[in-house]
Amino acid sequence: MNTKKQIVSSGKVYADIDVLACVLAYSELLTLKGHQASGIITGPWNQTIPNTIKKWPINIGKHFAATPTDQYSFILVDLSDPKFMEEFVLLENVVEVYDHHYGYEKFWKERLPNYAYIEKVGACATLIWEKYKEDDCNSSISSTSANLLYTAIFANTLNFKSGVTDERDLIAFEEISKYINLPNEWKSIYYQEIAAGFDKELSDHIKSDTKTINLEGLPFYFGQIEVWNAKSIIVDFTSRFTPLSDEEWLINIASIEEGRSYIYSNSARLRHKLLEIVDGKAVNEHFLKAHRLWLRKEILRELLTPKT
Repeated sequence: MNTKKQIVSSGKVYADIDVLACVLAYSELLTLKGHQASGIITGPWNQTIPNTIKKWPINIGKHFAATPTDQYSFILVDLSDPKFMEEFVLLENVVEVYDHHYGYEKFWKERLPNYAYIEKVGACATLIWEKYKEDDCNSSISSTSANLLYTAIFANTLNFKSGVTDERDLIAFEEISKYINLPNEWKSIYYQEIAAGFDKELSDHIKSDTKTINLEGLPFYFGQIEVWNAKSIIVDFTSRFTPLSDEEWLINIASIEEGRSYIYSNSARLRHKLLEIVDGKAVNEHFLKAHRLWLRKEILRELLTPKT
């Protein structure tokens, strides 16, 4: 007898805190509802997941091994671009999509008109929490899943200071706080651990959260890091991060305490494009200091949306 198993997954390149939270929490929700479900992340966990979180009891698989007697359906979280799906995911077997990134709403609404939840919130974790409430399972959430969703929401919204923050994020964050098991100073601990990681291996951390983007037929790399205060990173950044001569880069450094982004570029082409989008001023030949916090996805939306 064939058994239908549900696999929750995200992108194949890397996992950030939002991916980790959503994969674990949604696979747990499906299990609570009586399904055979598991979460799988094959890529590395990036710098938004510090060592303290890595020590939590997180039951997520690292490999997918299909068996001939089983059938599988797939749920995508924090992902809607099919190009970045895990290699084992079959497009025709995707049954649900949860995401907050733009670009593929029409594609999924045509395929899954009632099961594609691509919405303008600051964190995909907010959508997963709302699903817990819809299914009346919020009081059954584990403390680990609650801790992760809670962290993903404040991290993904840059402590609610980013332009993509929605009232739904604030509501979800407040509601989840009833189920967490975290110290009162958790935000401070979280950002301090991330900053310590940047101090040791800045280039590695940037490259662990970098997307390759095609702009007007030419590729460039777009990295992002989020820190409590970026001033110490900016001072010697160019001596610690040296791209190859033929590489074009943008790196968004979100300085949460200051409420602004510093955006690095080694490309005149990209700097020109950036100045058309971001209200700010040049710090030096490589850095633009924005007047507010930006997220990479906000800048990408402006860069890639055709001008009318």
